[in-house]
Amino acid sequence: MAVVPFELRYSLSRWQRLAPHLRLWGPLSVLVPCVMAVLVASALVTWWAGLGAVVWALLFRNFFCGLADVALRRSAPMDLRIEENGLGFLANGERWWLFLDGLTGIDQLAAGVWTLQHWNGSVVHIPAAVISDEQLAHLRTAMARGRTPEGVQAVIERGRRLAEMERGGQ
Repeated sequence: MAVVPFELRYSLSRWQRLAPHLRLWGPLSVLVPCVMAVLVASALVTWWAGLGAVVWALLFRNFFCGLADVALRRSAPMDLRIEENGLGFLANGERWWLFLDGLTGIDQLAAGVWTLQHWNGSVVHIPAAVISDEQLAHLRTAMARGRTPEGVQAVIERGRRLAEMERGGQ
């Protein structure tokens, strides 16, 4: 069993971010840009197509933001802290946390890169070279715990406590 907490610091290349991004979107990774290109080209003829392009871009903003991130940044530094029940990642100098029992998938979507998917839509990529089998086992165990009746009940109770804290803070 992995010793927790543990920290992982690494940099992701363009390929380590692009390949899983396209695999996550599946066939839409081809369809979305094609439709966008048609809408933008049609916008030269009618303003309705321009409006359609704006709506399309808003609907698939996460797809386009992911592509823009890969295009604009050569590498992405990552700083993760994994604890007993949470995964914290550093973004703009602030640590954001995900509950491990909310993980929905731990897959190798690209060679040498593990992709962690959370129910809230967050995705974290970890190069296979920086994470041990024991650390992956810790993540998988926590993910599996969230799928048991006891784990679901724990999530419900945690949500109630968080709601009470928010009401008490107002």
